[in-house]
Amino acid sequence: MQFKGNYKLFYFVEFITGILLIFLFSAFGDLGLFGMILFFAALILTQKKEPDEREIFLFYKIGSLEGVIIGIAVAIIYFKFPEINWFYTLTVVSLISRGAIGYLTFEFR
Repeated sequence: MQFKGNYKLFYFVEFITGILLIFLFSAFGDLGLFGMILFFAALILTQKKEPDEREIFLFYKIGSLEGVIIGIAVAIIYFKFPEINWFYTLTVVSLISRGAIGYLTFEFR
């Protein structure tokens, strides 16, 4: 299995990291951030030195869609659940949404 340039693997690991962080934040609080090591390891192992133009376009597309989901999450948290920890929630929402969108984008490109 090739790791460099395997963006499907990266976005899958990002999605799994987001789900894992839900449980780690619930159980350990701030120490749950050590679960991000999985994300950073995947980032280091899968990124190519020079992505091609098509991959760069897909990265922008993924970032735009992720921004929409994060904006919706911020509005919902602000108006409906102001007592929730913003940092934990937005970290998890960001990882899960970006992981799912990225995986699906690279799966069906």
